[in-house]
Amino acid sequence: MWDGTGGRYDQSALRELVEAERGRADRAAGVALRHEILMETAVEPMRPFHRRMAELHRATEGRHRAAADLHAGYVAAVKDWAAGRADVPPAFLAAVAENAGVRSLAVTLFSGPGTAAVVVSDPVAARANDLECVFGEGPSREMPGVCAERELSSRWPRFGPAAKELGVRAVVSARLGLREAPLGTLTAYRPEPEPDAEIARSTELVADALTATALHPDTRLDAEDGLPVHPLFGDLDLEIVVHHATGMVMATQDCTASDALALIHARAYALDESVIEVARTIVNRTSTLS
Repeated sequence: MWDGTGGRYDQSALRELVEAERGRADRAAGVALRHEILMETAVEPMRPFHRRMAELHRATEGRHRAAADLHAGYVAAVKDWAAGRADVPPAFLAAVAENAGVRSLAVTLFSGPGTAAVVVSDPVAARANDLECVFGEGPSREMPGVCAERELSSRWPRFGPAAKELGVRAVVSARLGLREAPLGTLTAYRPEPEPDAEIARSTELVADALTATALHPDTRLDAEDGLPVHPLFGDLDLEIVVHHATGMVMATQDCTASDALALIHARAYALDESVIEVARTIVNRTSTLS
C-alpha cells in the first residue's frame, strides 16, 4: 500500500532503479559500439557476426533506456505529489501511459484458466478490459498484435462493437514475460482508427521494460502481500474486493469461481459501471446478484 514514506513506493529505491537501468543501457551501448567498429574492420566472414551482435546489444540498450525513462516519469510524478502539486498519489501505469504517449493502457496478468489480475491507466482502459471479461474475447486474451478499426468487429464480434461505443477505434497488444514463458499482455486502447507503427513500437518497449523490471524473477517480494516490490502492483490492491465479492457470489449462487466472476462482470456491463464498483456493492451488501 502507498504510505508516502517507503515500502513499495520508496522514492530513493525508484531512483536507484532508474540509474541501474541507465547503467545497463550504457554497458549494452558500449558493447554494441565495439561490434560496430569491428564490423568495419574485421575480415569479411566475421562481419555478419559482428553485425548481429551489434543489433542484439542495441536492442538491449533500447529496452533498458525505455525502462529508465518510464520509471523516471513516475519518479517525477511522485515528486510533484510530494511537493503538493497533485492532490492524490500518482498511479504508476497512468504515469507510464503519459510517458509513452498512450493514454489508455491495461496490464493483464493471467494466473490460471479464466482468472486474471488487471492494472489500468484510466477509465477507458478499465471499461474496455471489463468488456473483454464480459464477452470472453478481446486483445488482452490473444496473441500480441495490432488491430485497426476495420478489423475490430470482424475479429471480435461482441467486443469490437461495444469497444467502439467507448471510443476505442484500434488496439495494440504486446506480450508480457518471455516468449517461452508469457505472463500476460499489455494492451493499448486507441481512439485513432489506425494504430501507427510508433505506437506499436512504444507499446512493445513498455512491455519489455515491465518484463525486465516489475515482472523479473529477481524482483524482491513484499513480505506482507507477496507481490513484487514495484509500484505497478500498488493498484492491484483494488482486485482484493473483486476476489471477496466473487467468493460471496459463489456462496449465494452455488456456482464456480469463474461463473461468479462472469456474473459480476455481466452486472457491471449492464449497469455501465466498473467491476470494482459492482464488487464493492456486493461486499458492502448494498446489492446482490439474486
